[in-house]
Amino acid sequence: MRPLAENHCTVCSQTLREPGAACWNRICGWTPEKRRFTRVDAVALYAYPLEQTIRKFKYDGVAGWGVIFGRLIVGWLKAHEDEVRDIDLIIGNPTARDRAPLQHVETMMQAAYAEDALGQWPIADPASPVLTKLRETGKSASSAATWQDKMDAAREHVSVLHLRRSVAGKRILLVDDVFTTGAQFHTVGTFLTTQGRAKEVRGLVLGRTPSRS
Repeated sequence: MRPLAENHCTVCSQTLREPGAACWNRICGWTPEKRRFTRVDAVALYAYPLEQTIRKFKYDGVAGWGVIFGRLIVGWLKAHEDEVRDIDLIIGNPTARDRAPLQHVETMMQAAYAEDALGQWPIADPASPVLTKLRETGKSASSAATWQDKMDAAREHVSVLHLRRSVAGKRILLVDDVFTTGAQFHTVGTFLTTQGRAKEVRGLVLGRTPSRS
């Protein structure tokens, strides 16, 4: 896998040209109160070979990759133990039950939960999900999608989320497969901190899309 650049944005993990350079991602210029998530870390860049394996998993239904991705999540937690020590709850950004070919986020979170056999990390038990998605919604993964396209899709996504357990006062680590603009982390973070009254939302993804520049 391609590691993150030594110089990367502390909010979205994007590669920066030089230390202290401004990140091109517009959401990083928002205040944390407006953004509704503190930061999103990434295991690696969304590039070969990680990109190809995520696509096989997510779009072709090669479910075996979920076990590997679950291990990557737990491995990242172990490697960054000091940074996540205060996290109260780790949950996936949910997909709908009818998502085809599989519920990819739930699959890798089930694997992460199983990998953490000793319960070292506060990964939500997949048998009792905290956050669910009631139905499938539109997508904006196309490279041609605009910021507004992605924000509209993110708002539709959050409109069908259902909170099944209280997250009031908790610091949450929200896990997903890929981070591009942060639109979904913003809308889901808003949902969790306003309706759910969570104290803080941070993010962790398998891959961070590289800069377009």
